[in-house]
Amino acid sequence: MGNEFESITQWFGRKIEPVHPVEEVLERYHAQHPRAIFLKTLPANASMLDVGAGDGGFEVFRHWPLPKRLDIKLFAYSLEKGAGFDRYDGYELGNWDQRLPEFGGREFDAIYSSHFIEHIEDRSGYINWCASRLKPNGRIYIEWPAHESQFCPTSQELLKVGFAHITANFYDDRTHKDLPSRADILHHLENAGLIVDAQAVIRMPVFENDLLAHYRETGDAVSLQFAYWLRTGWCQFVTAHAPRAVSR
Repeated sequence: MGNEFESITQWFGRKIEPVHPVEEVLERYHAQHPRAIFLKTLPANASMLDVGAGDGGFEVFRHWPLPKRLDIKLFAYSLEKGAGFDRYDGYELGNWDQRLPEFGGREFDAIYSSHFIEHIEDRSGYINWCASRLKPNGRIYIEWPAHESQFCPTSQELLKVGFAHITANFYDDRTHKDLPSRADILHHLENAGLIVDAQAVIRMPVFENDLLAHYRETGDAVSLQFAYWLRTGWCQFVTAHAPRAVSR
């Protein structure tokens, strides 16, 4: 961990000449992030379920950045009602490990979850449920911490050298269960009859520095979180789709 800690603290203290204007960096970062691209490229008039929707912040991607996708109907499922849930087209509340969503048996063109599967017990069951609720050719997006997140410095260690409060190590968040490997998730997707389209650790080198510059100018700890996750390769994602004709 020592070398990683030194590398991160040196990066944090480095002088940065941002490539993107600081006032535009968040828009440009999100426009090129896999999660926004997933929504922006759905078919016309698609319906999408946001599982583990948190405060409902994902809804902003229907409006921003361009192009707008106001044709998409967006639904949310979470433990508690998020501040943005009234802007969704519908939502349900519940604990996934105790009660599965119903939504009246609705099928979706897309199901999205970001930093959700590390909080539940049965990942295979989650993916099987998604497969059962996807329309033919429907798509799924799963984002969760990468293997390397377990070995990063902790938030307490980084706080001592000037970092704001961020999730720096997988085990900083005590609501996390064990960390599923990508091989396990790919196996579950295949067993559920879904076809993998893309998989990667999320790396956007220009934005790790530009988001750090944004944090320095604005004090926005969320920008620092994003910058740190890019710098350390903290997040990974997989997208997959259902066959055009699915056996139910």
